[in-house]
Amino acid sequence: MAQKSGMGPALRRMMGHPPPPVRGTAPARDTALMNGTRLRLFEAICNLPCSHLRALARALGIAPPSVLWHLDRLILRGVVLKVRSGNRSVYCLPGMLQQDDVGMLAFLGTGARLPAVRSALENPGLRQGELLRLSGANSHTLSALVARGLLEVLRDGRQRRYYPAPSLVQKRELYGRRARRFRQRLLSRLAEEGLEPEPGRYDGTFLEVRVTLGNGVSGLRLRCNPFALGPE
Repeated sequence: MAQKSGMGPALRRMMGHPPPPVRGTAPARDTALMNGTRLRLFEAICNLPCSHLRALARALGIAPPSVLWHLDRLILRGVVLKVRSGNRSVYCLPGMLQQDDVGMLAFLGTGARLPAVRSALENPGLRQGELLRLSGANSHTLSALVARGLLEVLRDGRQRRYYPAPSLVQKRELYGRRARRFRQRLLSRLAEEGLEPEPGRYDGTFLEVRVTLGNGVSGLRLRCNPFALGPE
């Protein structure tokens, strides 16, 4: 009769020894996205690039410490990048942005700045009062967006009318040309993570894709042009 090892599975883990292989099974894949929460976090970062920790926690409805725990695993795997913008850390996907554009998107992720820019993109020439009402912004927010080169204000008699700044339109066109290549990068990453992606509709901005997660299938909607800032 063969002698059994005196080292049980729990003791082996405590001492840093890997568990003995189970006959007839393949080794587990080193994957970060084979987890429902991290997959949702990946989708949120793709759709809200350069968001900070608390913004991601609000988007997912999860406590910041839990989000940070999952972010650390995505960063370790190379699925997500952590970059500095001013005095805070923000998160984006590798290959999505040029370094010089991180600060602009991080700036948009605070308060009502993004809703204000979206409103101006959807309705160029809005009067100030209309823009404030639609976006929930205030006059200081609009002034900051103009100073940052994201909005342009023109006088129409006594009225101020707001338009997307030419620099913002140029960024949208630049990243529109890069979007198809980034789409392929997203699909490659999902495949590397063992999610067996099945691409669906792609409109130049969003890619719809089905992935296999455990025994089920999940649908993702991923933004491929970070400067196409319209609503999802």
